[in-house]
Amino acid sequence: MLSKRIMVQMFVLSLLFTGMFLVKSDSAMAASNLSWGSRGAEVVQLQETLNTKGYWCGTADGIFGPKTYQGVISFQKAASLVVDGIVGPATRQALGLTGTTPATVSRGGSAVTGTGKVLTMVATAYDGCYKCNYPYYGYPSYIGLPLARGIVAVDPKVIPMGTKLYVEGYGNAIAADQGNAIKGNRIDLYFDTHQQALNYGMKTVKVTIL
Repeated sequence: MLSKRIMVQMFVLSLLFTGMFLVKSDSAMAASNLSWGSRGAEVVQLQETLNTKGYWCGTADGIFGPKTYQGVISFQKAASLVVDGIVGPATRQALGLTGTTPATVSRGGSAVTGTGKVLTMVATAYDGCYKCNYPYYGYPSYIGLPLARGIVAVDPKVIPMGTKLYVEGYGNAIAADQGNAIKGNRIDLYFDTHQQALNYGMKTVKVTIL
């Protein structure tokens, strides 16, 4: 009777360990897929590899945007892989990408995103009209997201593209756009209408990196 109980307990423990292993394996597989919107050091490695192989996707900034997407598509076509713009196990192997890396991009030795750091910035406003977007009227934001409230333009040297933010008096936002006049601690906030943008004017605000 005692031995039977021991065997049952061992069986239950084995099921638990197996379940933990499968969950961990599934998580690892999910983490290995890079696609539009992915961010981090793995994306930097991907971009550097694509650039080295001649599939230029711009500066290796750790943001999987339109240029990186096109680089992946071009590589997949050339390598006779499934052309979906997703860096899964097959594309990763073909590129020679191995291992895992930290989830945040480090610049100058310190993590830039996800720090809760608060910046004091000068905020202006824009909308989707021709005047506010010349010569890029009709185009989406820099990283390919459609222009809408919550899309803000920043200097990527100060805040990397794709960074999630909270802007005082405006709300949650994502650094998805750039502008010729947006240099240093400047931020341009998207509003639904040109009048709303005019009404906002220019303000000094606190911007929290989420």
